[in-house]
Amino acid sequence: MSRGADPGVGLCSVCTHVRVVENRRGSRYYLCELSLTDNRFVKYPSLPVAECPGFEHETRTVED
Repeated sequence: MSRGADPGVGLCSVCTHVRVVENRRGSRYYLCELSLTDNRFVKYPSLPVAECPGFEHETRTVED
C-alpha cells in the first residue's frame, strides 16, 4: 500500500524526496533530501507544504 497524503504535512507526506526522521520522544520531522544538494530547498520545511518546485509524487509502497 502506498503512503497516504497527510493534510497536516502537505506535499511532503507523499514526496519521493522526503525522509521521515523520528526522535526518541516520538516527534517526527520531514527532511527534504533535495536540500542536501540544492540550497533552494530547506532541510526541514515548515509544514504543511502546499507547493514545492521539487515535488515528485512517491511511487514506492510501504508494507504494514
